[in-house]
Amino acid sequence: MFVLLSRYIFTKEFLNTQPLGQKSKTLITTLNMIINQEESKLIPKFSSYHISESGRVYRTSSPKKKIKSKKKENYLKEIKLHFKKDNISSHGRVSLVDDKGKLQNLCAGLLVAKTFKVIDTNSKITNKDISYRDGNRHNLHFSNLILVDKTYPNSKLKPNQIKLIKKLIKKGDSLRKISSLFSVSEMQINRIKTGENWGNGKRKVKAPVAPFIIENGPMRKYIATFESQKLNLKIKKPFIIKRNPENPTENIIQGIVKGFKLSRTHTNITRAKKSVERLNDFFFQNITK
Repeated sequence: MFVLLSRYIFTKEFLNTQPLGQKSKTLITTLNMIINQEESKLIPKFSSYHISESGRVYRTSSPKKKIKSKKKENYLKEIKLHFKKDNISSHGRVSLVDDKGKLQNLCAGLLVAKTFKVIDTNSKITNKDISYRDGNRHNLHFSNLILVDKTYPNSKLKPNQIKLIKKLIKKGDSLRKISSLFSVSEMQINRIKTGENWGNGKRKVKAPVAPFIIENGPMRKYIATFESQKLNLKIKKPFIIKRNPENPTENIIQGIVKGFKLSRTHTNITRAKKSVERLNDFFFQNITK
């Protein structure tokens, strides 16, 4: 018992001081560890990997077959998560080799939820899905994860869901947060907000609503996805990108056009910059780059 405890303490100190990818002379054998100042646990059925409380995945045993030797070394390498850039509702995924040697592509949020007992690992979750309390799919901390009913891209929202969505919109919740809770796109939530879909409880289709007249169809639809606030003065201000102080992973696009303050969040800084360039070229053609 004393030997195992000493090994765990030493391993914890090692993992907090050594860069990722480097090796040590100590063997990692514990189920629970502290890696980069976060609690990390062994992933069930994937004994070569640990996952941290915030969803960072590490390989903790070497993938190479070594020649038998009395000396054993630590191995620690972070595995990159992948997010689909063109689908804001998709989950971060990671490819891991299970204990049977089979490569699997897995939902990182579900791994965190199972490993940190957010959900019962023995219960059937066929019709369930992982969602995020703050609407940010990049925030994989176990305290931000909840289990919700699974929805499908081609399925229709039910009337009781529409009522709840409208309440959340009226309350002031962001389109991103609501779309994440119901596993639909921000555009679909915006269509409910503007009345394009599900107006007065019945589905109807009309042109996307922008706060002011825009002749260009694609730009009108894009501006309809922005949060808008009418100002007293008819001023204008070019679009810029600001970091959300409450969530550094969010990029907020802001600008003032025809007396309306417009804002929209982007998680991808590259796409946000392209959007700002497109908006300024359209509304402020005389801006020098």
